[in-house]
Amino acid sequence: MDRIRKYLSSRNLQERDRCLLWLTSFGIQSVVELTPSDDLLRLIEHHINGNWSMERTYDEVRAFYHARHENDHGHHHRHEEADKVSARIVKYFLEGDFSLSLDSFCSTHRTMFHNLYRHSGQLREAAFSKKEWVLGSVSVIYPRPDEVRGFLEYLFDEERHVDLSKMTERHQLRHLCEFIAKLFRINAFQYANSRTTFVYAMKYLMSLGYRFQNDTFAREAWYFRNAIIRACYANMHQGVYPTTEYMEMFLGNLFLDEENELRNHRMVIRGE
Repeated sequence: MDRIRKYLSSRNLQERDRCLLWLTSFGIQSVVELTPSDDLLRLIEHHINGNWSMERTYDEVRAFYHARHENDHGHHHRHEEADKVSARIVKYFLEGDFSLSLDSFCSTHRTMFHNLYRHSGQLREAAFSKKEWVLGSVSVIYPRPDEVRGFLEYLFDEERHVDLSKMTERHQLRHLCEFIAKLFRINAFQYANSRTTFVYAMKYLMSLGYRFQNDTFAREAWYFRNAIIRACYANMHQGVYPTTEYMEMFLGNLFLDEENELRNHRMVIRGE
């Protein structure tokens, strides 16, 4: 990874920005313990230093795994998902178009996972729960499958009518955290909901003019997921209520170059 991180100190701002996009994609993948292969790091260095376009870089990653499959008779390599999805995330970040809509959100999932998982881009049709470390091994309560589409349509419609220009910078950030938490809590997809929400949320903020200032996502992705979980959870008996405080600290570091101390243990709710 050092061969990539060295570009963080480059005097060429384009190299630095491309490096941050790749490191952010690696951070997003790290929440499911996926790490890029040395082969990918070798290929993407050509993109970061400006020798290859993103289109060529993506084609080279696809060609690399196509050759691997032919030589190994279709054997699935452990780095394939990490490498392909990371490349797709960066390609998606660099594309100019974006819309706040259910179709766009589903398209993001499909773009990231097509030919890797079945039913990519399709809303979940099964109940979902997951014990969370930060909640003391209990789950956020997610909507029923038959409620997912309606909740998403309402959320996107509501967000499209928000006038961020009337808010201070801090209130804008708080509102965006609330939107991201609501989107996450719907749990639109049966698999890869966290990664898809992260990618879509980051693209939304980029469409508003936010730019990655550092490699916070690469270093603290697990913190961000825990922070979102805390923003989705309430337990009135324990006096626990949803809060975006921890999300705001993370995004403040990532986009506003703040220096908030990010400690996972501060978010933990102890079970009874």
